[in-house]
Amino acid sequence: MVALCRKKLEEQGFKVLQASESPEALETCSRHSGPIHLLLTDLLLPPKRLQLAAGPSKFPRMHGVELMRRVVKMRPDIRVLLMSAHSDDVLKGYGIKRKEHWPFLRKPFNPDTLVRVVREVMAGPPIAPEVKGKGGSGEEEEEKKKKPDWYG
Repeated sequence: MVALCRKKLEEQGFKVLQASESPEALETCSRHSGPIHLLLTDLLLPPKRLQLAAGPSKFPRMHGVELMRRVVKMRPDIRVLLMSAHSDDVLKGYGIKRKEHWPFLRKPFNPDTLVRVVREVMAGPPIAPEVKGKGGSGEEEEEKKKKPDWYG
């Protein structure tokens, strides 16, 4: 899926920075010196392999919503497109709650749909302010207190 998305977007003139896992995506967003205009991420990001950590990591593993929140804090002008093949009920079972107004693409999708939706998202405003931790109802903070720090 990642290779197909990358190929189609590059064919359309987009420069793609690819990351295979959420820690790599965070590191790329942190270290890339140029602009990053769009984060395209799956909501459910399972680890490729078992990973144990002795302590906190600068670039921890997380699901797509948490990745989006952290990237938006680093790059406030970024646009975000979330995707998933899973229903909202399945995602809720993993502790992932998707807001209706967040740009979203249901998998499977064809490559032309991907390009069209990416262009629509790029033409729109950056992601909503509550993702940055400003405004909102505080519901996200309450949910965070109930959950462990590990996501995936």
